[in-house]
Amino acid sequence: MLPPHKHTPKQNYRLYSDIVAGREEKKFTLTLGTKDNHTPEEIIRVLKEKVNPAEIKVGITSLRALRDGRVLTEASSRNEITLLGDKIREECAETLAVNMQTLRKPRMIILNTPTKITPENIVETLTQQNPEIATEEDNLVPKFCYKTKSGTMNLVIEVNSETRKRLLHNRVKLGWTLCKVDG
Repeated sequence: MLPPHKHTPKQNYRLYSDIVAGREEKKFTLTLGTKDNHTPEEIIRVLKEKVNPAEIKVGITSLRALRDGRVLTEASSRNEITLLGDKIREECAETLAVNMQTLRKPRMIILNTPTKITPENIVETLTQQNPEIATEEDNLVPKFCYKTKSGTMNLVIEVNSETRKRLLHNRVKLGWTLCKVDG
């Protein structure tokens, strides 16, 4: 064990201030599997032989083997990982299977919704009665509603990150009720 005044070489430390300020790096990933029974080392060799990241102007931040036999590739932007995935599909379609990772949209619960509000009419009602949220209809997708033990209705919706921020800072007006939103 090292004494407290000595530090190990800089690893991937994240500062608390960066996380709170929202300056956390987003990683965009792509996994490569094989259509045959290749090892991760063989997948990396084939990838390096057939695809040159400098030609398509892509910066790869990480390339590593996973335990299940696939290879994980990371880039710093969605555009770069998309270009890389297209190039790999074009050059290595016969040997490699490309899987792009997508981030899931956050789900939120609108608590104590009136019984007249259903998943079918929530988007229209929410946009009409809450202009401060000013959401587009495709940014808000109703998933399902459920009753609690106390008999109140809750509605689960899927939203994008910008709409989520707006909903967390406001109470939602639905009919004659002010509803709290939990994320």
